[in-house]
Amino acid sequence: MSKDLLIAIGGGMLSAFASLAFMSGMPGALLAVYLAPLPLLLVGLDHGTKAASLAGLSGIILTGLVGGAMSGLLFAVIHALPAWIIVRQGLQKRPGADGKVEEWYPVGFILCILTVFCTGLYTVATVWSLGEDGGLHAIVQSYLSQVFAFMMPAMDEAARGDLVQAISPLFPGYMGISWVMMAAVNASIAMAILTRAKRLARPKTKLADLTLPDWMSWFLIAAAAVALLGQGELEFFGRNLALILAVPFFFLGLAVVHKVAAQVQFPGTLLAAFYLVLLLSGWIAMVVIGAGLLEQWIGLRRRFIITGSGRNDDD
Repeated sequence: MSKDLLIAIGGGMLSAFASLAFMSGMPGALLAVYLAPLPLLLVGLDHGTKAASLAGLSGIILTGLVGGAMSGLLFAVIHALPAWIIVRQGLQKRPGADGKVEEWYPVGFILCILTVFCTGLYTVATVWSLGEDGGLHAIVQSYLSQVFAFMMPAMDEAARGDLVQAISPLFPGYMGISWVMMAAVNASIAMAILTRAKRLARPKTKLADLTLPDWMSWFLIAAAAVALLGQGELEFFGRNLALILAVPFFFLGLAVVHKVAAQVQFPGTLLAAFYLVLLLSGWIAMVVIGAGLLEQWIGLRRRFIITGSGRNDDD
C-alpha cells in the first residue's frame, strides 16, 4: 500500500473520529466536530481530487460502521462532499479574461457553490417535510423544545416556549450559515497550513480581492422575493433561504472593509477594532452584507478606494 494511499485513508478516518466526537460527551467535543472537514481538505489540497475522494469514502465507511447508516450519510453530506467540492474547484484552472492565460478558479465562486449546495439541502428538507403537520417550521419547533428541555430542565416551561418561538423562525438559516462558515474556515486553515509548508499549488488569495459571480445576486433576490410575498411555510422557507444566500455577500463586505483598511496608516488596528465591534453587535453584520451587495452591484472598491496609494494589504 502506497504512502499517499495510507495518508488519504488516515485523513478520512481522522475526520470521521472528529465528526463522531460529540458521542463521547467530552468537553470541547463540539470543536472537534467543527474541525472534522480539516483532515479531508488537507489531504485533498495536498494530494489532489482522487485522494480527497478516497479520504471522504473512508470517512463515510467508518462513521457508518460506528454510528449507523444515517451517520455515514450525514458525514457524506455535511463533510465529505463539500470538502471534495472545495478540493476539485480549488485545484482547477480556467481561461482568464483574455482567453489565453489560465487563472485559478476564484475562491469567491467556490464559496457561492457551497452556499447554493447548502440551500439545495435546505430545499430538499423543506420538500420532505411538506407531508408533516405544520411543515419544517413545526419540526424545528419540536426539535428545539426537546433540546431546551434537556439542556435547561430548570427553566420555566413558558419561558422555554418563548425562547423556542424566538429562535425557530430563523433556525434553519442559522444552521446553514454555520455550515457554510465551517466549510470556509476549515478551507482557510487548510490552505494556510499548506502554504506555510509550501505544499499548496495555488497562490495565496487575499480577502480584499474576493469576487463573486454575477448570478449570485439573482439567487438572493429570488429568495428575498419569496420571503416578502410568501405566506406561512413559504415565507419561512424564503426567509431562511435568503439568510443562507447572504453569506457570500457578508464575505464580500469584509473584502470591502479590508480594502478600505489598506488605505489608512494603521490597517491592523482598524481591522482589530472592526472585528471587535462585529463580535459585539450582530447589526454590524447586516451593514457588512449591505456593503457586499453594493460592491457586487456598483463596485464600491473601484469607486471609493484610493488607487495608487502604494500600500499593500496582507489579508
